[in-house]
Amino acid sequence: MKNILSSDIEVFLQKETTKNFLTSAQKFIEFLENNNLNKNDFLQQIHGLLLELYLKGFQFEEIGLNHSNSNTDLINSDEDIYINLSQTLNSVLGEDAYYREIFDPISDKEENSVQGWLVDDFSDIYRDLKIELDKIKIGTDETIEDALWSLKWSFLNHWGQHCVNAIRALHFLPYEGKLIM
Repeated sequence: MKNILSSDIEVFLQKETTKNFLTSAQKFIEFLENNNLNKNDFLQQIHGLLLELYLKGFQFEEIGLNHSNSNTDLINSDEDIYINLSQTLNSVLGEDAYYREIFDPISDKEENSVQGWLVDDFSDIYRDLKIELDKIKIGTDETIEDALWSLKWSFLNHWGQHCVNAIRALHFLPYEGKLIM
């Protein structure tokens, strides 16, 4: 039996920005779950997916919290999925998984670079998206609203940063001779 959603949730789900973002997020999840590509093809395709995901996440609107509250956290994640994904990504990417980054490039304070890791970026983006997409499948006003709000919040505060870091690192691979365009 399908839940009947409130009109405000239905309207938000029918927005082009919402549909485009959810489609892009699902494409990213499916790519990581079903990928059997060599490293070069993997890096080229994930670069495009991250660019699309970032743009659609940027355009994705924020939803107000009318149906859910601070107690709406209904999904327990299966940590084995993320461990297996990290191991797979690490074996595909090898040493090309590492890059240098500065956490806050617009800060006035001088900051040393640190090591970034594409495996961490991809896994964190995957986890943030997967948990909320699974929550949407529950199909209640409360879970859908909470998931949509969390997706935008985590774009601004977590997975969006991982996305930018990965895009930046992937941008330089062809110039280092590590990726054939």
